Amino acid sequence: MNLLRDIADKIAAKKKSHFWIFFFVLILLSLAMVYFYLPFIPGHDSYFHFRRLQALMDGIKESPFLIYTDYTAIEGYGYFTKGFYPDFVLIPFAIIGNLTNLDFAYHFTVFTMTVLCGVFTYIAVNRIYKSSYAAAISAILYTFALYRLLDVFHRGALGEAISFTFVPLAILGIYEIIKGDYKKWYILTIAFSLLFFNHALSTLLMFITVVILVLIYYKSILKEPKRIKYLIIAGIVTIPVISYALFPMIEQLSSNSFYYEMNPLMSMEDSLLGTSAIISGLFMGIIYPLRTFTPAIGLLLTCGILLRLFVSGKSARLKSVDTGVIIGLVYVCMSSYWFPWSMFPFNKLAIIQIPWRLYEFASYFFAVAGGYYLALLLKSNPRRLIAGGLVVICTLFVLMNDAKLYHDTRITEDIKREALPENRYHLIGLEYLPVKVPSIEYLIERGDSVKSGHSNISNLKRDKAVITFHTETNRTDNLELPLIYYKGYTAKLNGENISVSESDNGLVQIPVNKSGDIKVYYGGTTIQKLSWIITLLSILSLCVYIFFSKRKISRGE
Repeated sequence: MNLLRDIADKIAAKKKSHFWIFFFVLILLSLAMVYFYLPFIPGHDSYFHFRRLQALMDGIKESPFLIYTDYTAIEGYGYFTKGFYPDFVLIPFAIIGNLTNLDFAYHFTVFTMTVLCGVFTYIAVNRIYKSSYAAAISAILYTFALYRLLDVFHRGALGEAISFTFVPLAILGIYEIIKGDYKKWYILTIAFSLLFFNHALSTLLMFITVVILVLIYYKSILKEPKRIKYLIIAGIVTIPVISYALFPMIEQLSSNSFYYEMNPLMSMEDSLLGTSAIISGLFMGIIYPLRTFTPAIGLLLTCGILLRLFVSGKSARLKSVDTGVIIGLVYVCMSSYWFPWSMFPFNKLAIIQIPWRLYEFASYFFAVAGGYYLALLLKSNPRRLIAGGLVVICTLFVLMNDAKLYHDTRITEDIKREALPENRYHLIGLEYLPVKVPSIEYLIERGDSVKSGHSNISNLKRDKAVITFHTETNRTDNLELPLIYYKGYTAKLNGENISVSESDNGLVQIPVNKSGDIKVYYGGTTIQKLSWIITLLSILSLCVYIFFSKRKISRGE
């Protein structure tokens, strides 16, 4: 016992080493996670994100503006996922993929974002609650939360899984504006930019969460009106930073109607959870469940918030943790059938489709509560060391147990890696297909051909995203090409630009009035090119601002 006390006291005394001890444990747990979940079995959305990453890898090779379509999709008809699903965060991993391979890049993305999720959570909690112990426990609980494991492995929802990494930064950013150093407003800008660059729906839910926090702590803001100014600045600066993804997305959405608007893959009613599913989800993780995996908070987080029953006293920090728990509990309740989603204003959030996406934020608030409550309850260093060790061991049990469930349930799905009509070419619900396209079956039957009224077509060739052919005509004609229409296509007849429009079947259509050689490719729009430049300049400007701000602080100015 004396040896344990000596070790615990030495660790506690070396405050500068706390982060590195935590970081070492985080790396070990992340490696254990990778090991337990091997061999890889694709989740529901895994190959959709494989396609995204591969298309980005190809785009990096072909275009300095990263303007590209997934020309391997739907028998070469092309699918413009990038215009609706931001890819900016994946760029460094796509570069790594070009140096290695697609599989390595995907799994390295998961591992890296897992480590960063823990690091950002530690930094945020340590800054807000001034406790490295609470920060370490919270980071472990949140990084390996059951719902995050569901996203990463069972669902293969890479976009939402990565967004977990940036939630702590957003919470830290709004804390600095409301309670901390409002001159660090740029943290909120960085967090929201990274969120949007990765997953638009998570960004929307994070924005709602931030609005709730601002309303709860409005008195702190009103006491110092400058805080309102910096909150507005953070929001305004975010817009040019995310231009690369924001404006091209708006451009595409305003130019056409798409499948997700008319026939969503999943309605709000289809995804609501029953009371029994919610309650059982609060206790999953340690015990192997009797049913197929469902969205769950997990026993570790539930036990963490139950520690509140043993915490006494009052403080502003304790109150803020309790507030987070209440928000988290409301979010859990919002995933149920009996929540009034059909009423205003909740019916305006039908776009999220899956209310239990809110588990992401509930998991964060519960993890912080578990770490902070435990830090308050345990005063002696040996007890803290033992409790921390138990949290790590329990986390390992959760990983092993969930990995077994993952393999037992996913192995029966038989999801083929090859993109086929029966798996919708790994494009999930084809949400970004123009509504004029009759069906993917129609495209398959139509084949790789140019349809014309009066012209003779010859020498049709494809070179990745480029289509070339020769047309013979002596009158005006409209040619329908085997390309799905998205705004940004370029067509040339004998080297001269000609107009591009959408056919009645949602495909690229071009007018011709003479014979010649035609070349068609996705060259992008002016907005896409300008947005990329604006984003790069905005990021550079923000970095310069942060550098000189920190320099002023170091000089005491």
